[in-house]
Amino acid sequence: MSRRSLLLTALFTLAAFSPLRAMTQEERKQYLAKLQTIIPNVPSFQQWLDKTGEIPPDFDSLPRVNGLPDPLKFLDGRLVRTPLEWKARRAEIQQLFEKYQSGTFPVRPKLDRAVVLDETKGKGYLIRNVRLEFGPGGKGTMRVQVMIPEGKGPFPVLMAPSLAGWGPALLRRGYISAGFAANDGMDDAAALAQLYPDYDFALLPRRGWAAGMVVDYLATLPEVDMKHIGLFGYSRDGKMAAFGAALDDRISAVIPASTGVGGVVPWRLAGERNAGESIETTTRSFPTWFIPRLRFFSGREDRLPIDGNLLIAWIAPRSVLIEYGLNDEVSNTWGDEQAYYSALKVYKLMGQPEKLGLLRVPGFHGSNDQEACIDWLDIQFGRSNRVWDNHLLFPWDLDKWRTNSKETLNLTKYPRQAGNAILSAVASIADWPAKADGIRKSISWMLGEEPAMMPPATGRGGLGRGPAGGSGPAVAGRGGSGRGGPPAVAGRGPATNSNPGQLVPDLVQWVIQRGGTSFGWLQPQASQTTSRSITFGYNVRGDLYYPANTPPGTKLPTVIWLHGYSYPLGYMWVYRSDLHPILALAQAGYAVLAFDQSGFGSRMGETAPFYDRYPHWSQMGRMVEDTRAAIDALEKDSLVDSQKISLFGYSVGGTVGLYTAALDSRVKGVVSISGFTPMRTDVASRGDGGIARYSVERGMMPRLGFFIGHEQQLPYDYNELIATIAPRPALIVEPQLDRDGTPAEVHTAVEEARKIYAMQKADSNLGLYEPWDFTRLPAATQDWIIQWMAKTMK
Repeated sequence: MSRRSLLLTALFTLAAFSPLRAMTQEERKQYLAKLQTIIPNVPSFQQWLDKTGEIPPDFDSLPRVNGLPDPLKFLDGRLVRTPLEWKARRAEIQQLFEKYQSGTFPVRPKLDRAVVLDETKGKGYLIRNVRLEFGPGGKGTMRVQVMIPEGKGPFPVLMAPSLAGWGPALLRRGYISAGFAANDGMDDAAALAQLYPDYDFALLPRRGWAAGMVVDYLATLPEVDMKHIGLFGYSRDGKMAAFGAALDDRISAVIPASTGVGGVVPWRLAGERNAGESIETTTRSFPTWFIPRLRFFSGREDRLPIDGNLLIAWIAPRSVLIEYGLNDEVSNTWGDEQAYYSALKVYKLMGQPEKLGLLRVPGFHGSNDQEACIDWLDIQFGRSNRVWDNHLLFPWDLDKWRTNSKETLNLTKYPRQAGNAILSAVASIADWPAKADGIRKSISWMLGEEPAMMPPATGRGGLGRGPAGGSGPAVAGRGGSGRGGPPAVAGRGPATNSNPGQLVPDLVQWVIQRGGTSFGWLQPQASQTTSRSITFGYNVRGDLYYPANTPPGTKLPTVIWLHGYSYPLGYMWVYRSDLHPILALAQAGYAVLAFDQSGFGSRMGETAPFYDRYPHWSQMGRMVEDTRAAIDALEKDSLVDSQKISLFGYSVGGTVGLYTAALDSRVKGVVSISGFTPMRTDVASRGDGGIARYSVERGMMPRLGFFIGHEQQLPYDYNELIATIAPRPALIVEPQLDRDGTPAEVHTAVEEARKIYAMQKADSNLGLYEPWDFTRLPAATQDWIIQWMAKTMK
């Protein structure tokens, strides 16, 4: 290893183990200065910094929790074992939210007056508009509209942050609708910030706090059943609803629908790492939603003491229904479900697990099933005997897999591996082929037993319809310009306006129609790129993108884009203002094959039954199989230079890329961005989740679970895996603030693999790029990667 490499490794190691030492004031100031060079300026945040002089917290003093913070564990690590202890933990959760996200709240004042503005008698109902007056000098006001059905009450109530609420649907079902003015178009809570200058409650939590005044008014109505008060909110109003219920115990049920991050979707399970909205994008685009202090945690979500699962737990044991769209780009299907599992522990402790539920609706953001929500309220309010079915998509359980698969492992057959012992034992290049073959066998064993697949000629795999086989024209729909309306999309017919509740959403077409800065599908690059569909492998469908001006007969170097943890949209990317990697690569002259990996986007339904169907395989194995099948198809494609097929993967896609390149020599080169951290040192105490992330948290590689607590007995690690790719080009991109890994050890692993590259006189083919950044793919990093590819993957 070079002197420079040793020095960098030492510096990274020092940084990795600094939690034993508090950050100094000067270090925290330097961190802020550096952070502000990589994230966009937010004027209101800068004004707050100038006014308060506040600096980031001592991140090293905060527990590192890359998974979800345990609702049944105090911040200092003490466990919650009884309902009485939970009461204290709940108070701590509220204090932490007030410190880091919501701001502080005043004591709710008494309701001074309820001024009836008008009443309208309808057939079977009464509508009453009211102005509530409260607070200092009676200057706080809130407009409310109640719709009360005729008949013998008292009636249950559902509140919503618009005057009309759910009036028609609720009246038909025997509910009172209570709408109040607390949304972007009509926000009576806005003035409360000036009325209570000693409290810093931010916009959305402030609206939630104001919902308590509506409950005060409802308590004066004889028609209201005060034991059964519900609150609904959607999107940003869903965040409001969650805070409103958390703050007022009289709200017995809440439906925070498609809240996105900052509501019930955890920050940790969204963000740039998961191709979604993040602390950085939220606090930049909507700086008034939460207090400015939250922005300090951009990219440092693993140090944030709160998250969406704790917001749900704060409400417990009262009823919560988490509603979201299956392909909801604002929400996160997997994140919503993980928040449910986490908060459920509190409901079980309180003996009321049936009060926490999920409702997954077909479609994108905007999908909402009012009738189903009222069905759930009927159950919670004792008006129905039905049993609610959560229809879980990701019910993974490692212990159940072990029981059902009957797999066991004799760890005595796996000796401890000391450091770089396996690669150090390679004395010359002549020793390497046999050693590499052994490493590949271990990798194949970890991925599981791949089931047999019929060859493409029998109908599985091969090329799809269109130009690939010379049987049809290319379609310029994805980025091309069609005549007389929106462009057509390959294999789908003309584009149409998307219905958020469509039963079979076409994810790609929907994203391309939306376009713009929310998805990185930018102009003019989108118009300069065309695409067509191909199918391959075992019923996998992908899209081949390429420059629209490509001359006939041209063979292009081709990249397979392997997306990250993008559950709702698969290979597309939401809340991305920089150019999508597909378009960036096409601009650089590549053809790019993109497809939803198993368990993501259009293929989320493959997850739940996977191990019932293939108990001895793995989801990671399926992803690698799909990628290799994609290479099969590309080799036969008339547009593709079959000698120049490379892989470009981000987060879990980077992992898939490395595994595929290790096992398939046809891969010309591979780029892995935040794709791994060495496994033998990836222990639970690190706080990043350890190897349990791939075997307990997610069922990516169940056999990896046998090595939890015995990590040094793993038969291979990433240094060896990367070495098997030599001498082919491999670029490892590891941001220095990657919360999914230990950058110092990634650095070491790459340098250890470099020995094998050097033996083959290919040292320059192994690249390592370590930007001072968190886990994301900004334009600067993306451009650097593409330039490296142009120089190295010739």
